[in-house]
Amino acid sequence: MMDNRGHVACAVVGITANRHLHDGVHRDWLRRRYIEALTKYASVECVILPTLDGDLPCDSTARTFREVMRRLDGLVLTGDESDLDPDILRKNERVWARAEDDIVPCKTDRPRDRLSWVALTVAGELQMPVLGICRGLQEMNVHRNGTLHEDLSLSHKGITHRENTNLPRDEQYLPVHSVKVAPGGLLSSVIESEELRVNSLHKQGVAEVGAGIRVEAVADDGVVEALSYRNSPTFQLALQWHPEWHASSDKTSQRIFRAFGSACDAYRTQRSAR
Repeated sequence: MMDNRGHVACAVVGITANRHLHDGVHRDWLRRRYIEALTKYASVECVILPTLDGDLPCDSTARTFREVMRRLDGLVLTGDESDLDPDILRKNERVWARAEDDIVPCKTDRPRDRLSWVALTVAGELQMPVLGICRGLQEMNVHRNGTLHEDLSLSHKGITHRENTNLPRDEQYLPVHSVKVAPGGLLSSVIESEELRVNSLHKQGVAEVGAGIRVEAVADDGVVEALSYRNSPTFQLALQWHPEWHASSDKTSQRIFRAFGSACDAYRTQRSAR
């Protein structure tokens, strides 16, 4: 069967950037692996969404982003080395204004936290397809008022969820533990498997699941490894692992990206018809 999507305008997705501060210079950055996997296997075009400093009130920023995201067909929340600050994403008593410690390398990235709150808020309003990866899963949970373990090594001793930094980068992203996939869920319908082997490169993890969230997969030590938003009219799925890194050789990762791409195509068709 020929894929004719190359002959028509394809879906466009927004991908969250991260903030990098080096030598006093602020940079928004994103690993190419996300774009490569999305372009090849989801068959979408990608635009990078910039991080936010918090100079404007969150509601004003959301209004601006709403106009941008009306032109998009999907949202991807990427991973990052920094820890999530739940106070940015909580719906109640949100802390938004810029602070001196907003960016601490490998620890804090509040400009990214602000971006993710706005992007998830608008994506929810627009009922847009969403794919969260690693940090993105944690953001999707906290955005629904879920909570996080700040350091899984202190609360879960069964599995080491952090990468082995002594290994070459490609090897850090190889599968290291199993996850059990919940039957009857979104992830199960996509991958058609009850168990997966996944990579694991995260310090934080889900503690309490947020409102309206379905757990899609768990590790043997109970850590939530995948979740979705219940009652969503479209594909809104998050994975604690990184499907993008070895997507070229992993059929399961390819299936996930294709399912997301198909949802973005369907959303684009509906959006064009409005």
